[in-house]
Amino acid sequence: MCTSMTIKSRDGHYFFGRTLDCFPHFLDDDPRFQAQMSIFPKGTQLQGQLETWQTKYTLGLMNIKNTIACYDGFNEAGLAGGLNALGECTWADQAEIKAAGLSPLMGEEVITYMLSHYKSVAEIKADFQKYALADVEFASAVNSNIFKKIPSHYIFVDPSGDSIILEPVNHGRFKLYNSIGVMTNSPEYDWQVTNLRNYVQLQGYNAGNTQLTATTTNSNILLNEIGYGSGLLGLPGDYTSTSRFVRAAFLTRYIDEFDSQDGINVLFNTFTTVMVPKGIEHVSATSTASDSTLYWSGYDLFEKTFYVKSAKSNTWRKNKITDFETITHFEIPQENVFA
Repeated sequence: MCTSMTIKSRDGHYFFGRTLDCFPHFLDDDPRFQAQMSIFPKGTQLQGQLETWQTKYTLGLMNIKNTIACYDGFNEAGLAGGLNALGECTWADQAEIKAAGLSPLMGEEVITYMLSHYKSVAEIKADFQKYALADVEFASAVNSNIFKKIPSHYIFVDPSGDSIILEPVNHGRFKLYNSIGVMTNSPEYDWQVTNLRNYVQLQGYNAGNTQLTATTTNSNILLNEIGYGSGLLGLPGDYTSTSRFVRAAFLTRYIDEFDSQDGINVLFNTFTTVMVPKGIEHVSATSTASDSTLYWSGYDLFEKTFYVKSAKSNTWRKNKITDFETITHFEIPQENVFA
């Protein structure tokens, strides 16, 4: 369970972010899956599970430690991407992929691979049909009881505002959708967008008072709105992927215009509407494990700067990827700092 959103400042700068939500809490409890912030300069030789390649661009990634697999990230051109879980994800045998003239990719390395090779969404659009997901277990998960492969779909956005969704739902091959700027989880993207038609009545202003006219003598009545927020009456408030998708789709459009200098704060504040507190989504009535938000990351695509905050901490880490000339790794802050 994860949510991705994109917003734009009044001067046209784009900000992309995501929450990473999961259970059990393998990021905390299992060192094989713990995330870190990493900078890989342009020209770095990256050792993937299926192949080795040299990155054409400097990368800033939220990667799994000791791997180049990553949950989200961006490059020096401002192209950003992230993966979210998708139950409908498919894979294909490597030999079959190669026989079809395609290149096999590890699902966990798709974001890293695309950010290494492409500088824009347009370039990915031109090439996405060359790839398919290989049916290979993620090496770090071989002895894990949690998962063997991460079933995923992928969102990409660049500084022009162009954005796409890639879903490997055709025997490892990708379907491409133009993104509306948000992504959550299952079902597939076209269903999620179609579902928004159930909420066409939502609006970013109060509905006001309504006069219920008479049908019998003296039966007219004034219906006073209850407080503020009546324009979004009916906005789903639960934490299913479909409800989070609806919230993200409408709230990213109804927030006030903002200056670029305030973009990251506006992005984070918008994300608080979909962050999952620990304990409200237990796996079962008797389980102590629960789905919750583990971290939030935000990307300023113009300034080439990314921000990360753990759900355990009130502290953010900030890095500008063009400031680094060597491979550098950072832990996600876990401490609380008070004035």
